[in-house]
Amino acid sequence: MKKIISSAPGKAILFGEHAVVYGYPAIAIALSIRSKCIIEENTERNIQIFLENYNQRIKAPDFYRLEKKIPSKFNQLVTGLKLLQQKYDLNYSSLSFCFNTQLFPSSGLGSSASIAVAFIYGLNEYFGLGLSKDEINNLAYEMERIIHGTPSGIDNTICTFGNLIYYKGGEFQFIEVDTELPLLIIYSNIEHDTKEAINRIRRFKNTEPERANSYLKSIGKITNKAKNHLQQGNLDEIGDLMNKNQANLSSLHVSNQTISEITNFCLENGAKGSKLTGAGLGGCVISLGDLKILKNISQQLEANGFKSFLANIDKQGVRIE
Repeated sequence: MKKIISSAPGKAILFGEHAVVYGYPAIAIALSIRSKCIIEENTERNIQIFLENYNQRIKAPDFYRLEKKIPSKFNQLVTGLKLLQQKYDLNYSSLSFCFNTQLFPSSGLGSSASIAVAFIYGLNEYFGLGLSKDEINNLAYEMERIIHGTPSGIDNTICTFGNLIYYKGGEFQFIEVDTELPLLIIYSNIEHDTKEAINRIRRFKNTEPERANSYLKSIGKITNKAKNHLQQGNLDEIGDLMNKNQANLSSLHVSNQTISEITNFCLENGAKGSKLTGAGLGGCVISLGDLKILKNISQQLEANGFKSFLANIDKQGVRIE
């Protein structure tokens, strides 16, 4: 029986979160931790979706009843099926779709985009549609709109193509990096709150515009410096800039006590740099350092109840396993 396994990397914001909303650049990295989509035939003559991370299975005799049964938080999967059905008149009966991800959900690591990209790529391979990566990316963006409204497109783009992206004013530029970038991604055990974080900075700008703008401008300068050091492979300088970026984010009131405790612990135990990644007020901390040191930090954090994973740059993007 035919079976396809596709996967796509997650993502983290290395530099520039929040400042990017106000016209400054940001740098995102594709992480070597992936989401998978398994597509195969089944013998029950129905459509099946299995969401492994949620231990949830949905079955329906046809696409339209599947659309009614699936929980709203997973509507992007129905959107993906619908987009390709309308364009290519595909038949999904007797197909099973299994999804799983190693990424922490609701933590700013692009899990929804990673799944969307893997899904479209898997369907492309299964049905032999011949879609280019640009077309995969555009379809995944349409799926992301179901969840995020008007996303920037950073997540689906980096999950599709891999590597690092420098983003400013709606324009993407890939950054070529020759060196390894050993990272530890630590979950704070708190879901990030994008809406509150954005509103918090907006309120700060309204009440103290000079201070708020100085922090945002500083983040912009840090991001541009980081781009150069990434291209040159200067890990010590990148780590130092991560710490400066974190200081500005803390001054913008989007960090919290737990994030500060994690970043301080990482730095005290030998990491070169440590900062929140994404919206803040929860979500994840990303730390840079020597692999042996990061492994030791990971073990100590695990003993204190914080899950983490080691990662590096994913340079492939979406692929068939």
